[in-house]
Amino acid sequence: MSIWFYIGIGLILWVLYDLYYGVTWTHRPIYRQYEPNAYWLVTVIWFVVAISTTIVGLG
Repeated sequence: MSIWFYIGIGLILWVLYDLYYGVTWTHRPIYRQYEPNAYWLVTVIWFVVAISTTIVGLG
């Protein structure tokens, strides 16, 4: 396992944190309550990046 595996795990934890609190970040906060479409789009992108990074880290 490389460092990318641990970075991927950290990103997954970050996505779970965002899901719990209902806010995610790009260059500004995006709140699930006020911008649900943008929130879910950014959250799905972060989740794909997190999973991809974890898989690459497994080698």
